Amino acid sequence: MAHVNLPQGRRWPGRPRWGVLDLVSAALFTAVFVLLVLIVTSLGDSLAASGRRALARSAAGSRQRERIVALLDSPTASPFAIDSCPAEEVDNMPCEDPRRNSQLSREMNFYRVRHCPLPGETPLCLVPPPKGYRIPVPWPESLHKIWHDNMPYNKIAERKGHQGWMKEEGPYFIFPGGGTMFPDGAINYIKKLGQFIPLNKGLLRTALDMGCGVASFGGTYLI
Repeated sequence: MAHVNLPQGRRWPGRPRWGVLDLVSAALFTAVFVLLVLIVTSLGDSLAASGRRALARSAAGSRQRERIVALLDSPTASPFAIDSCPAEEVDNMPCEDPRRNSQLSREMNFYRVRHCPLPGETPLCLVPPPKGYRIPVPWPESLHKIWHDNMPYNKIAERKGHQGWMKEEGPYFIFPGGGTMFPDGAINYIKKLGQFIPLNKGLLRTALDMGCGVASFGGTYLI
């Protein structure tokens, strides 16, 4: 049986042949597409925020921190301004950082324990207040309500509002008190306890059913 050897360029007539110009055009098109995605979508914002955080924690950020700390510790220090942290750090809690905790061990819930970064691992800046922030409600009124805009997250109020944990009411988050433990409020519960004092006959063996998740019982005793 005879074999016919075709020239290199004629073996697969339907197969496209990519030249240097085609590869350059494809790379340029891909770069433009990625650039448009970063500009139009929120992905670019998140990447930029990550970059700013990394820059703030870089060697330059560490040197800036050391300089500011030295100025603060100096007995002859004069007043000076400290820059604000990036806007995305509005919820920054260094010892409760989800990004840090996600890298820790899950054994025995170790990642849920407070893990504070070393002094040189965080930038020295002022955490910006949330949009609409107001001067906090003074104590003891703050035991029962706070400004909603100072903590603009509704998840607990939506999920636990029917149990009396916290509810959104106008410009406030209110804390009815009691939760599931004291449905009539901690004050009424404490008044009921007063009916059984002194406990001298042993008829009432359990007076305090502790475990209130909203701390209304302990908070009431602080007034």
